[in-house]
Amino acid sequence: VRDIYSQIGDQVNFAESAKVLGDAYYLQGTYSKAEESYIQARDIYSQIKDWPRFAQLVKRLGDVYRTQGEHSKAEKLYIQTRDIYSQVGDQLGFAESVAALGDMYQMRREYTKAEESYIQARDIYSQIGDQLGVARSVQNLGDVYGMQSEYSKAQELYIQARDIFSRIGDRLDLAESVKRLGDVYYEQEEYSKSEETYIQARDVFSQLGNEHGFGESVDRLGDVYRMRNEYSKAEESYIQARDIYSQAKNRYRFAQSAKKLGDVYRVRREYSKAKESYIQARDTFSQVGHQLGLAQSVKGLGDVYCVQEEYSKAEESYIQGRDIYSQIGDQFGFAQSVKALGDVYGMRDEYTKAEEFYTQARDIYSQIGFLRGCAQSFEGIGRVHSSRGEYAMAEESYLEAQRIYHQLEDMYSLAKILWYRGWLSRDQALYGAAEDLVGEASTIFGKLGAEQGVEECRQFLKEVRSLMK
Repeated sequence: VRDIYSQIGDQVNFAESAKVLGDAYYLQGTYSKAEESYIQARDIYSQIKDWPRFAQLVKRLGDVYRTQGEHSKAEKLYIQTRDIYSQVGDQLGFAESVAALGDMYQMRREYTKAEESYIQARDIYSQIGDQLGVARSVQNLGDVYGMQSEYSKAQELYIQARDIFSRIGDRLDLAESVKRLGDVYYEQEEYSKSEETYIQARDVFSQLGNEHGFGESVDRLGDVYRMRNEYSKAEESYIQARDIYSQAKNRYRFAQSAKKLGDVYRVRREYSKAKESYIQARDTFSQVGHQLGLAQSVKGLGDVYCVQEEYSKAEESYIQGRDIYSQIGDQFGFAQSVKALGDVYGMRDEYTKAEEFYTQARDIYSQIGFLRGCAQSFEGIGRVHSSRGEYAMAEESYLEAQRIYHQLEDMYSLAKILWYRGWLSRDQALYGAAEDLVGEASTIFGKLGAEQGVEECRQFLKEVRSLMK
């Protein structure tokens, strides 16, 4: 249809057809084609000076870039859209652009800006009597607080949004608010409540025939089961979600479910299946132009290669992931890849490189306030010093990691550090100290039900005690 309008010179209908085609590509997760179609429509609306429709297309282009993690491009376009709507006096369009800016800031973890945008959008929607807009802004505010671990505020806002959706008879958004309540429970590790809420949302989406919402709810149920170590249920949920997205031709969500399946198989040590799923996710994310998903899949693939001692392949994957994270400005993902490279170099006895990468990762983790990453980096640095016989420096790094793990109440990692310190003492013939440290580690492993850790400690203590005779 679009091509016919082009042949007869009907620019207006050509632009409208290009917009509709762009919408279809966007929903399918084919973002490069969506971008191309939206640009075609936008340029025509610019030529004929139809500024409201021009602004609409600029915003949709912003949506494409935001979804792909290209936040700077998205921000510029949303601001342009907001300003046009302001000039033409379109309050609804203005509110939608401000809300979109909030979405973009939220994805960039700029929560103060996101909060301000959503509050501004909510107030405008309230002034023009748009209850749906009010409810959605309130729900998005809940997302902002949830992202900052302010779960009581998030829960309150989701309930407020749910009640408005219920009052205006919007069952689709009602189901979405219920699903997000499930997310709050999930983040608070209230997995039974989370499971119950996701099932409730899933059933409403199913009744409405909404495949997208149904698939998301099933996918999130998979997350619950994975966190409870119910890997068979998680696998079943992710496969169901993946197949739903495949039928709906939502390639982005398909790739997400494939990547999560890879995570499940990797934890279960089913490495062939894990590689297959990560490669499937990687290739699909690459095809739809989703850089963050591509980086995550490449990183997961690197983890599989590392466990299988295919260090050259692991190194290649981690470098690819690191470079993508750098390009999209994801400091956390960048640090994760840098730390993983430190692990690879440590395994290959390239200690100078390993120390360099662990130190770089530690510094980035410190800047972004991710304490667990700081501790893991100190742990890696400690292993490097220990391997080089630099015992005092190793002890210093291990103690710093131990302090952070204690602060985080991460008992398993704390026990591991005690184990490492025990080996450090043993290598210096400080057998009494080694016995005390590993004995303490064994006690913690026992309380956690970590049988393998207990057994390894038992073997270590047996050997140390024989050396003390």
